[in-house]
Amino acid sequence: MTGKQQEFEGLGISAGIGIGVVHVHESGAVAVPEYRVAVAEVKAEQARLKRAVTLARRQISRLRTKSQSMPADASQELGYLMDAYSQMLQDSRLVRGAHRRIAENRINAEAAVHAEIAEIAKSFEAMEDAYIAARLNDIRGIANRLMRNLTKTPIKPFSQLPKGSIIVAEELTPADTAQLNPDRVAGIATALGGAEGHTAIMARALGLPAVMGLSGFLGKVATDDPIIVDGDTGRIIVNPTAATLGLYRRRKSKRQDNLRRLARLRRQPAVTRDDTRITLQANVELPIELKMVAQAGAEGIGLLRSEFLFMNRDDIPDEEEQYQALSELIAPMEGRPVTVRTLDVGGEKTAAALMGDFGASVSSALGMRGIRLSLARSDVFEVQLRAILRAAADHDSVRILLPMVFAVPEVRRARDLMVRSARRLKRRGVSVPDPLPPLGVMIEVPG
Repeated sequence: MTGKQQEFEGLGISAGIGIGVVHVHESGAVAVPEYRVAVAEVKAEQARLKRAVTLARRQISRLRTKSQSMPADASQELGYLMDAYSQMLQDSRLVRGAHRRIAENRINAEAAVHAEIAEIAKSFEAMEDAYIAARLNDIRGIANRLMRNLTKTPIKPFSQLPKGSIIVAEELTPADTAQLNPDRVAGIATALGGAEGHTAIMARALGLPAVMGLSGFLGKVATDDPIIVDGDTGRIIVNPTAATLGLYRRRKSKRQDNLRRLARLRRQPAVTRDDTRITLQANVELPIELKMVAQAGAEGIGLLRSEFLFMNRDDIPDEEEQYQALSELIAPMEGRPVTVRTLDVGGEKTAAALMGDFGASVSSALGMRGIRLSLARSDVFEVQLRAILRAAADHDSVRILLPMVFAVPEVRRARDLMVRSARRLKRRGVSVPDPLPPLGVMIEVPG
């Protein structure tokens, strides 16, 4: 399809300019039949589901192996995602619910998976939050994989793409994105998806300009159409004129020059003209971002969010798991300051294993969230404090930040629990920092 220049507006989720030609990726929907099974066939149908789960685990294992040849950031992110997928395939609500539906409703396995993901989607969509919607997409990805395995619907692979291809699709899964070669793919444009999803994170890790949320876009492009992806502004230009093409080529060249110049400056001290020293530190939400901290020349981590340890799971991470994860983030900082914020869930950020007992209170900024939720679940809070103290003993630059603090008694109670956690570690013969890490607050409430 060639012709007049057309422009489309979407959401720029990965910065940069991609100039190339369209490659339309047809993911193809899974046709899911539904039929009744006899009582005597229920166990055989559940066995079919188990085989589909086993096959999905093998597929995920192959993806993990493939990730080792990817750029470091993308490899790490895909590894975390594959861990989450593996957990979902072990004893998740999706798999349990599908087995239950086969037995109770006496329906075939693929129909049971389809019905269960539809039910899960209802509860997730009621939350009306972009981050939660992205987590729902992860679960949908597993459900679709199971349904493909059960119906023997092949996953359409990317063909050998010409250099400069722009992938255009209704939606790309993280597994799809993992198959993209940045040496050949110049960008991504999709009708669905958002900045919080794993596909977006993968695109950023691979350095691929990407625009998502392009309503009415798919029917107006075809493979081999010339196209520009502007990940900075969220704009797509199909069949660009010579003038537009020249403009974007200059913008792309200027951007690359700026990045090279900034890279040369990243180790320079941040000092104002009147000799005032400014400390520039990074905010880190996911482990994949750690490499970017070093690339940007940050002098430390001013805010290390710990929520990633609690998301996408039905259980609560134990002390050892949290300690290992925190140590892996803190150690590369090599003595530079790291401020670890204790768990901040509630409102738009959910952790089902913690929040199920508190009802609607978790949705309010003054309800059961942030430090109040941690103090209400002091058993969980103390586990996290012990993990942080152990990591701080290995690296003496750690500070602790309490979220959503409203009143002084909350800080006093948190300090008492930190001291108690330190005593328990000492009784176990575990090293703790002396003195204990500084304890600070994040005052972030309506008052």
